[in-house]
Amino acid sequence: MYTIIIEDNIYLPLHKFSVKTDKYKMITMSQLSEVAVFFHKPISVDDIGIRCTIKAISGPHAILEGICRIRTKEVLDEIEGFIEQDDIQELYERNFINDGLIQGVKALVRLILPNAPDITRVKEPGQFADTVAQYLNLDYSEKLKLLNTPDSISRIKLIFGYLNKQNQKGRTQTAAKGVVNPFLEDIKNLEEKIEKAQLSDEARITLNKEMDKLKYIHPSSPEYSVSRSYIEFTLDMPWNSSTQDDLDIEKAQKILDEDHFNLKEVKDRILEFLAVKKLNPSSKGSILCFCGPPGVGKTSLGKSIASAMARKYIRVSLGGIRDEAEIRGHRRTYIGAMPGRIIKEIQRSKTKNPVFILDEIDKLGKDFRGDPSSALLEVLDPEQNFSFKDNYLDIPFDLSNVMFIGTANTTETIPLTLLDRMEIIEIPGYTDSEKINIAKLYLVNKKAKAVGLSKDTLIFQEDALEFLIREYTMEAGVRELERKIEAIYRKLARKKASDKEIPEYITKDTVHEYLGPAPRHRQLALEHDSIGISTGLAWTPAGGDILIIETTSVPGSGKLELTGNMGNIMQESARIALGFVKGHTQELGIEDIDFSKIDIHLHVPAGAISKDGPSGGLAMLSALTSLFKKMPLRKDTAITGEVTLSGRILPVGGIKEKILAGIRAGISYIVIPEKNEPDCEKLLKDNPLNIEIIYADKVSDVLPFLFRNITDAGFSYNSL
Repeated sequence: MYTIIIEDNIYLPLHKFSVKTDKYKMITMSQLSEVAVFFHKPISVDDIGIRCTIKAISGPHAILEGICRIRTKEVLDEIEGFIEQDDIQELYERNFINDGLIQGVKALVRLILPNAPDITRVKEPGQFADTVAQYLNLDYSEKLKLLNTPDSISRIKLIFGYLNKQNQKGRTQTAAKGVVNPFLEDIKNLEEKIEKAQLSDEARITLNKEMDKLKYIHPSSPEYSVSRSYIEFTLDMPWNSSTQDDLDIEKAQKILDEDHFNLKEVKDRILEFLAVKKLNPSSKGSILCFCGPPGVGKTSLGKSIASAMARKYIRVSLGGIRDEAEIRGHRRTYIGAMPGRIIKEIQRSKTKNPVFILDEIDKLGKDFRGDPSSALLEVLDPEQNFSFKDNYLDIPFDLSNVMFIGTANTTETIPLTLLDRMEIIEIPGYTDSEKINIAKLYLVNKKAKAVGLSKDTLIFQEDALEFLIREYTMEAGVRELERKIEAIYRKLARKKASDKEIPEYITKDTVHEYLGPAPRHRQLALEHDSIGISTGLAWTPAGGDILIIETTSVPGSGKLELTGNMGNIMQESARIALGFVKGHTQELGIEDIDFSKIDIHLHVPAGAISKDGPSGGLAMLSALTSLFKKMPLRKDTAITGEVTLSGRILPVGGIKEKILAGIRAGISYIVIPEKNEPDCEKLLKDNPLNIEIIYADKVSDVLPFLFRNITDAGFSYNSL
């Protein structure tokens, strides 16, 4: 390509400019459509110039318009000025950072060059940078630098710097004329706040650096608001602000007793925690996690602890959270970045030592956005959380003074690594007598006040409360009971508001009148002894329940059919139970059965509800034994326990909830693994219950009892 040299100025692509040259070159150029323009000589390999179209030739002048940058590959004729070249392609990687940078430059252009054509509509970043350069007062070296920067984003950054420089110059001239710039005032206020704030050393260094950047960003730029918001958020963090602990043990016990009925072991553990804190204020202690069914007071216990210690109270629900950024925050490079929930709530509390409740910690999710439970590992580790780093704040913050308390319905869904960092405190469900006391001491007065009635106006009779608990609620906690009491009081409040007479006492008839028939069908014990049907016990996150297990057999080929929405573990328990029966036909007195010629069907009703776990193994074995012996099982007995192929009975969980479920269903006897005896003793010590517990270590301990006619049962006890 034919070349010309310009040494008095620099032009960029998209510029239209006039050049003057001698007559010989004009004649040559008149025969061409394009030329290469360079701004120094001699031309060498890898030099950058502009490919231009020849718009017009008039006398000694030629009008050229830049098309794109070119890079010299080879100089063919240095005297005549012919070269071989390649066009330089404009490359642009689209992402949040680059898009944000371009938007910031466009905002500055609109402010600084209001009379220029609407150059902000140019879409290609490289063309946009070259177009803006035409309207800036740049010196030769600055233009040369732009020419020799083929990367689009790098040129945008250069333009951004030149615009800021020109804007700063304009500000200085404005100040010299005695005009006050409100944005300079704003920066001055921020600097004063930083000077006065109680910050950590690292926070002060970071904010000073951020202020140095902010001074050179125009207020209309999006980057300005992002940077300013970050500075204000960091200033609002309680770096050295904390409340004074009140560690009066007697006062704390009084508050806990006033707010919660019973829960002696839980309260003792909390008071021990406070006692250690009092004797050794620097102790880090352990992270507590209250685990139990809904409505037993897990979250409100945390509130009582905060009240007892005179600390601020924070609660964050973690149920359903799937994004790791909810815990750690977003990096500030992202549009709409925010801090994580931990740091955000600490900032709102204005103190660095609140009581922080992490509610529903067992319901954390996990997907492509990260694993929130992994982000919590650092938060809940006393050896690490003294320098917790939120992605948005990006400055270590000391969380070691925060008292974290988790709540969960079950520990099964909590990752083991997270579970290892917490001390689990079990809060089991309440017995009916405990619920009656809770209602009398707390709920009745609370709900009477909520609807505007005096606690002395209405007296809730104890038998009415018992009727309400047994017939209208089916829960381990007292949440549904609280709703039902409020429903009754609302109807009474409506009567009183209408100047109608309301009863002095709330009786069973009053409950039935206002609530109607019992809305749920409670699972009760069997009506009579049945062949092939046993009563099991189940634990659920909402408490305990009884589980009816049905078996039958038909002619077939030896298959085992399992129905009732059973999980894998429960299905394995059924196979183990059948395996034991097949392996001990002689001892069980069922030698006349050919299992290869029958199909066995085992069903657990309520097929819409998923069920799993090994504790139904003994109940399944009992039902199968009853089926094959054609002898009925006791209707008044419920069974729980994991069984092995050798007939050993292993311990299971949720004993208190299962026993309470048996009592609610009208069961008289409960068979429980012998190794669970300590769990039962703890329950029966505090709550004398009208039920008999039968402990079993192996199958032979319990099977004879389950059949009323023990003499004719036909068991070989010594072999089982």
